[in-house]
Amino acid sequence: MNIAKLFLGLCLFSFWAFGEGVPFKVSSSALSNPTASSTPTDTESDLETNLINDLKYLAVSNFLQNHLGAKYNQFDKFVTPDFSEKYILDYKVTRGGGSPGSVELVGHLDGDALKRWARLIESKTRGSNQIKPLFILSSNSPGLSFSPADTSLRQKDSSVAQVLGQMTQLQFKKLNTQLTPLDTSLGLDAPPKNISEIQSLTSSALRRGDSLVIWETISVCPGCINPRLDIFVYNSQTQSLAFAIGDDLNISGRDLSNSELFKKSVGPLFQQFQSELENALSSGTLQELTMKIIFENVDSYRTLKVLETQLNQGNGYNSPVLKKVFGKSAEYEIKSTLNIDELGAKVQTNLPPGLKPQVGKADSSTLIVKFTK
Repeated sequence: MNIAKLFLGLCLFSFWAFGEGVPFKVSSSALSNPTASSTPTDTESDLETNLINDLKYLAVSNFLQNHLGAKYNQFDKFVTPDFSEKYILDYKVTRGGGSPGSVELVGHLDGDALKRWARLIESKTRGSNQIKPLFILSSNSPGLSFSPADTSLRQKDSSVAQVLGQMTQLQFKKLNTQLTPLDTSLGLDAPPKNISEIQSLTSSALRRGDSLVIWETISVCPGCINPRLDIFVYNSQTQSLAFAIGDDLNISGRDLSNSELFKKSVGPLFQQFQSELENALSSGTLQELTMKIIFENVDSYRTLKVLETQLNQGNGYNSPVLKKVFGKSAEYEIKSTLNIDELGAKVQTNLPPGLKPQVGKADSSTLIVKFTK
């Protein structure tokens, strides 16, 4: 069957994941070493509470082991009954379902939140192996005007640039990585205003080996008393703006050179920056790569629908978009925090049973999944 005839229908297919939580079912018969301690003075009620806490821990631990695979060992020390409690959405207790005397816990957990947590922890662990930020400063403030190419130089002779560099670096120090101040001509005097300029900026950053661009700019509008600080964060890999924040500073332009007043005035904005940065890391938007998955020799519309469902439940990849259908092949674009080899392994594992795929890579960003009879 030529699935290209179904292209219009497929474009209407929704890939949004449901938000009701991930179902789980765990039994006390699987608990060989309960994590919650008990003492001889515990009442029957205490013992049951401890058992339920152990089962919640087991549910969360099982989910993370399935999600992370061999990498789970890096996270195991963080997963405790108290930690697990925060991610259980609902549950009910049944007795004797698995074996005589056993207790079962059935409910739902917040899988999306656990995945975000795992991405944040992994980002802090991997640091400079994953995140390489290019730092750019610009200003049109009277008496404090400098271009992006002067960023590195200004870090040495400007108190404003030094404060901004130090406060920005403080956030990335938590991720075990260092800012790289721009020291060459860029072709842009101000943060990008359109897609073309964003692509130009991020392409230049990628050639330098920088995965992120942090552009901070001070501006003063005509007739305004207070200067404004804006911070833009770009993902070089996806050539997109990850997030932006900004606000008028509680300081006059003539006081910008007072490093103590300036540091105090930008403090609230950098608190917001920390929150936005952690949100972006936990959601994966700063680590994402744009990649392609091409399914070849798909024998029917039904098979493609099954594959779509599996993509929508992606583990380590998301936002699948059907780009084109040709003959018995279909190409999807996805955003993923995995490299091409990791992505191939995930897709191979998540494909439905009964299919015979050959999974390979065309290049560092394109995965080919070919089905055989």
